[in-house]
Amino acid sequence: MPELWELYDGDKRPTGKTMLRGQSVPEGYWHIVVGIWTITADGRLLLTCRHPDKPWGLQWENTGGSVLAGEDSLHGALRELREETGLEAEPARFRLISSEKADRFFFDNYLYLCPECEPKLTLQPEEVVDACFIELREIDSWKDRLCPPALERWERNRGEIEEAAAQCRLPLDKDREKNT
Repeated sequence: MPELWELYDGDKRPTGKTMLRGQSVPEGYWHIVVGIWTITADGRLLLTCRHPDKPWGLQWENTGGSVLAGEDSLHGALRELREETGLEAEPARFRLISSEKADRFFFDNYLYLCPECEPKLTLQPEEVVDACFIELREIDSWKDRLCPPALERWERNRGEIEEAAAQCRLPLDKDREKNT
């Protein structure tokens, strides 16, 4: 079944028009793309490896994709996370950390605070060929493996992502101290 994208005006208001995925976004219109930075309960970051047939194949990134017609940005992010990783998330665990207007699309960056330390993943094979959870202090050693758009978004949102990861670790660290 073909994917339909909602078209928006330059102020991110729905126009009531749609387009098929793969077509060029018409002049004067935009669609919405979402990215999800997943932080586990112990403060690690989920990265996924792109399918080799996709642009930037076999490079790593955060989860993301285009919002479908009839979805809002948050529900598009929930669906993309579920499709690509198998993670079923509650909307309350998502936080919009930035929204950027680019050429022909708006990009909404979300932070997903996963309640688990080791969530079980089910990867969408036509999109994602591998996944890993890394400590945030390791991200600089991954920069040459991240696809350029993901690296750019990481750099712009790094502070907020690191702050959220630090908050995730606090309760776990306190529990560990009690048990030692």
